[in-house]
Amino acid sequence: MPDRPPPAPPALSDVALRETLDLLGQVVASMSARLDSQGEQIEAMAKAVEKTRSAAKRTEQQTDPTAYARFIGAEVETTLDGVLDQFAGAIRAIRSDHETTAARLEELEQAEEAALERLRQELDAARRWRR
Repeated sequence: MPDRPPPAPPALSDVALRETLDLLGQVVASMSARLDSQGEQIEAMAKAVEKTRSAAKRTEQQTDPTAYARFIGAEVETTLDGVLDQFAGAIRAIRSDHETTAARLEELEQAEEAALERLRQELDAARRWRR
């Protein structure tokens, strides 16, 4: 027996064709709504991923030992600048007072030596007078 093509299905009536097209339209609309919903979910996930990446980057920068050390160093320097300036001023004042005291001490030593020399001379003069 020769192969014959299967018989063609009977043609749809206009009413059945309209119903089929309406059903296909509803299916396409439903699929479109689902795709839109999934697109919105994908966009929301993309935003969440970007926020997470940004937070991870900030955390990485905050936990970078070199950057943290620079930050600590700057804070310590800022805090200690005033105190160190006061120490430097105190050191300058102490040096100035030391120099003034050393000069006065030298003057006193010279005056003491002069007074002792005068006393020696007076004692020598008194001894000579007694003789």
